[in-house]
Amino acid sequence: MKKEEIDIPYYQQLKTIFIENIKSGKLNYGDKIPSERELANMYQISRMTARHAVSMLEREGFVERRVGAGTFITNERIRWNTVTVNSFTKGMQDKGLVPSTKTLVMEVKEADLETARLLEISPGDKVFHLKRLRKVDGIPLALELSDIPYHLCPNIEQHMKDNVSLYHVLKEYYGLQLVRQKQYMRVALADQAESSLLGIRNESPCILIEGHTFAAPDQFIEISRTLARGDLVEFYSEPAN
Repeated sequence: MKKEEIDIPYYQQLKTIFIENIKSGKLNYGDKIPSERELANMYQISRMTARHAVSMLEREGFVERRVGAGTFITNERIRWNTVTVNSFTKGMQDKGLVPSTKTLVMEVKEADLETARLLEISPGDKVFHLKRLRKVDGIPLALELSDIPYHLCPNIEQHMKDNVSLYHVLKEYYGLQLVRQKQYMRVALADQAESSLLGIRNESPCILIEGHTFAAPDQFIEISRTLARGDLVEFYSEPAN
């Protein structure tokens, strides 16, 4: 380990080395990493320290242990831009990935007090409610909920189906051009139902984004809630040119 990093715990230094090698391409999906004994000998650390580093990498989704086979680099993280107002489908296609969407719930319902407050409508007003499971290359990635005042998009359920972009429908049929979003991001633990849909362990750490979407000219049209797998998604910010 580096002498200038003597104040950083050795397990943290080893974890950082692996993450840097993954990001630089020195380690790729499916590569087997050395055993704890081999790591201890390579870096002159204890096996306990090596085990701690590997356990942290596993919890954060960088590696996976396979019984009787060893530990391997797991799925490559998917980068998701949190700044650009864009459909999920187009954003993933632009990265050369194959996105798909499964509709879990689609209904028109009456707004409860909290939904009405957030959407700036009256309790009891109709709301279009949509819950979908997002996948990339067949792998469950995120659960997404959207609520939109129904008077802005009457009969929208006739246009929505699996693998159809909500934002495209809003623009194409209702003239709602989305221009910006206000988002709040935090770590959340997936409950049993969410974990089952996402294909992860119960109470796995996820990234929760709660957002408000606006159309021109500064018209508030949607509240959204996205629960993304913390082991697969890497959010970043890059304003459009």
